[in-house]
Amino acid sequence: MTREQRWSAVADFWPLSSASRFIRVHDVDFHVQITGTGPDVLLLHGAGASSHSFAGMMHRLAEQYRVICPDLPGQGFTTLMPPEGVGLKPFSAYLRSLLEALNASPDWIIGHSAGSALAAQLALDLTRSPRGLLCINAAFKPFGATAAPFFSGAARWLSRSRWLPKALASPALRWRATASMLSDTGSTVTPLSSRCYDALLSDPDHIAGTLRMMAGWDLPPLLARLPELDATVWLVGCEGDRTIPPGRSLAVAPQLPHCHTLRVPTLGHLGHEEHPQTFVDIFHDMVSRHAIAG
Repeated sequence: MTREQRWSAVADFWPLSSASRFIRVHDVDFHVQITGTGPDVLLLHGAGASSHSFAGMMHRLAEQYRVICPDLPGQGFTTLMPPEGVGLKPFSAYLRSLLEALNASPDWIIGHSAGSALAAQLALDLTRSPRGLLCINAAFKPFGATAAPFFSGAARWLSRSRWLPKALASPALRWRATASMLSDTGSTVTPLSSRCYDALLSDPDHIAGTLRMMAGWDLPPLLARLPELDATVWLVGCEGDRTIPPGRSLAVAPQLPHCHTLRVPTLGHLGHEEHPQTFVDIFHDMVSRHAIAG
């Protein structure tokens, strides 16, 4: 099934589908949702998700901002990249090209999980640094120092498998995978969001893209550069997160020159899906405090 056929099959129920565009940048066909007018805010989802993850925040932020939310390469409905084309630096380069094509210069970047690390990498690489980053359940150190080498090696091996994504996308396994994945986050999402994840997990390319993203996420070089980050960074950890506990997601705070940390009770790894207004309020607080400090 082609990318266009996959999109056509879900467009009637996909959140904010009227805001969707397909934009070709070099060798990448991006699916990106754009809505609202005002200063640019870029939203970056985590591994295994897509732009739908931010739908609840998008329509609220669009009242004051132009909100840009792409599916990352290999995720959702954006082109699957070969394993050697996946990583923080390559993804940052793809996003810079996309922003240039959209004549966009984000004042603010909101990242979730692995999207938070990408937000930091992009902020370091942009010619014009954003004013601030809001990092939700950030995956700067997702697996811990001990497990990371083993996991990365396994993920690299699995990411090159041709049969595994097809097997995982089969109906016999998918319903279990969707339910298990969502349960493991500590979050309770809406039936629509669950339906979106089920659609994503039915696509072998999306599964392959997720494996390749996890395998290619080379964090140590980024961690070494975090002290160079001039932008204000708010690290927000949800107490109910079973994927990346807040103690882990907030651990990089001492490496960031301009950092504020916040813990949100009850919500899980997909807290921004469970209660979008909470994170919209946090974002507005960050913007207001930055304006006062500036």
